[in-house]
Amino acid sequence: MHSSAHLPIESPTSAPAHRDFLAYPFAIAFGLFSGWVNQKVGDALLTTLCVLGFSMLLGVWKKQRPWRWLVLVWIGVPVVLAYYQFVVGWPHNRGQVYAAFLQILAASAGAHGGHFMREMIDNVFLKQE
Repeated sequence: MHSSAHLPIESPTSAPAHRDFLAYPFAIAFGLFSGWVNQKVGDALLTTLCVLGFSMLLGVWKKQRPWRWLVLVWIGVPVVLAYYQFVVGWPHNRGQVYAAFLQILAASAGAHGGHFMREMIDNVFLKQE
């Protein structure tokens, strides 16, 4: 019987923790840009494509723990919406608020899709076990 107690927690090819901090400002900037696109263009589909693409890019770049890219990219959309609502004074209707929170679905698909894409690249093209 094979025991999983001898398997390492982190893979030997994973980046050191100090290198991960470079990705966090990119994730926050991508999220805020997606929120800006949502506010200025007003097209929920374009916002969804931005959120999906940016979270997928981060999921491919740093495949460990894709939930953090999901949260950091998605949260920019409701944060920018709240900024324009409460600071700038531009009112939003209920549909825009719901659409901002539904962007979490696109962020989830992107981050996890990027994670699995990187797994496929590592296992198929780089021949890793």
